Amino acid sequence: MVLGVNVMKKFCYLTLFFLMSCSSASENTIDEISLFSHEIKVIEESEKCYLVYGNEKKLISPKPPCHFLRSPKQTPQYYSYANIGVDAVLIVSGSPVSNETRKEWGLSDDLVCGVDSQGVLIKNGEIHVPDKVLEGGVLCRDKGSDEKNFWYFSH
Repeated sequence: MVLGVNVMKKFCYLTLFFLMSCSSASENTIDEISLFSHEIKVIEESEKCYLVYGNEKKLISPKPPCHFLRSPKQTPQYYSYANIGVDAVLIVSGSPVSNETRKEWGLSDDLVCGVDSQGVLIKNGEIHVPDKVLEGGVLCRDKGSDEKNFWYFSH
């Protein structure tokens, strides 16, 4: 009887340890914004970036760390295109720049910059993530981007 209780205790401890390690190791919120009553998160899970909004979770192309581009005032940078029904276009940047690129572009070490980006659209109150990806350009989280990139993702 005592042996059975000890075995059962060890089994419970191992199960508890396993469940705790599975739930805490894989998901990490990197960035989040609130825009037009939408809460949108960028999470890292298993070395990939995902957008999480409502009950949706969508894999995006840029690699961690991924961030929404922001204006110098630290607010999410976005553009609207009413003529095509787009309330807002946001950009997520990721896939960190190499040290060589950082040096070529004269980027300080404290800037968070990526070489891949993907758009996020808010249209008619819904969130859409087009498959379009810009690769190879340098976009930094706190420096924002030219409107041409927002236009590209929205059209």
